[in-house]
Amino acid sequence: MVKKFLFSLAVLGAASFAQDPNLHIYLAYGQSNMSGQATITDTDRQTNPRFLVLRAGNHSNQKVGEFYPAAPPMGHSGSKVGIVDFFGRKMIKELPDSITVAVANVAIGGQSIDLFDKDRNAAYVQNAKNKNDTWWIQYLNEYGGDVHKRIVEMGKIAKQKGVIKGFLFHQGEADYQMKDWPERVKKVYDQFIEELELDPEKTPILLGELAPTGDLGWRNDAVKEAADLIPNGYVISAQGCPAIKEPSYTLHFTRDGYQTLGERYAEKMLELLKAQEPAQDSSKTDSSKVVPSDSTGSDSTSSDSTNAIHSSAVARAVESHLPRLFYDVREHSLFVRFKKNGVEHRYRLTGRKQ
Repeated sequence: MVKKFLFSLAVLGAASFAQDPNLHIYLAYGQSNMSGQATITDTDRQTNPRFLVLRAGNHSNQKVGEFYPAAPPMGHSGSKVGIVDFFGRKMIKELPDSITVAVANVAIGGQSIDLFDKDRNAAYVQNAKNKNDTWWIQYLNEYGGDVHKRIVEMGKIAKQKGVIKGFLFHQGEADYQMKDWPERVKKVYDQFIEELELDPEKTPILLGELAPTGDLGWRNDAVKEAADLIPNGYVISAQGCPAIKEPSYTLHFTRDGYQTLGERYAEKMLELLKAQEPAQDSSKTDSSKVVPSDSTGSDSTSSDSTNAIHSSAVARAVESHLPRLFYDVREHSLFVRFKKNGVEHRYRLTGRKQ
């Protein structure tokens, strides 16, 4: 009977853990302020196992579509430090240790929203080549020659491995003369939602303001308009985020500006994640609640790691002595855990001991 129960759990677990619900993935896109313009420091290169980059550009001897410890450049090879760097670090600081955050960043400086529109991007690229405006094509090629397609590719990988929690967007300087820019921003967002089969009510897009002290700060009314057109769109304020005065323009944020803005993206996302949590009623015992991981005690497999084990959303139990199903994301293995006579036991159901 016990063997039959364990076999049933193994089958159920194998079907349920194609993705890790505790791997939160964000798709970021835009132009130079999203790719990042702040100088990279040694501190920026220090990694944390809970903050990852889903590599979207072909560089740094890393494979496109794979996850790596997050360190700049997060986008193409010319990227520096920007919004996503500080966003990710703030997120893991505030979220429970069980949550890992990953960002796929697809951004190229100086380019229109049309580059991200699947209906317009081919003509946009060809027009740039006709004008000999090709300095950025090397970065486009790192993204496979089509940034819209690359974002969709990253999104599909994200859905297989974890959960897409939202989009991070910063663009608009290149389109300061485009009156229908808000509508085009919404169109691109809608395209991603449709192609990735996402629920728009559960997939927000955060739109950052342009530098208020920069040349195009007056365009922030358009940023708000774009956010207002998208039911799940939110403006991230850039007030108080300083910009650098460069020889030809003042458009890019300072390092402090990027940090403040990136952390504001994170604060808004944390607020939205909190709002998505189901209401808790402590007066009732609810078997649909996920039982948290227990601290490790005596273990029948002794040397196995339990640090990365998460509760299964399928097999749950209210009483601690009942068997519970867990998945170790580092070992890619399924376990059942239970207590007997006050001693905790854990048995591997799938995978091999590392």
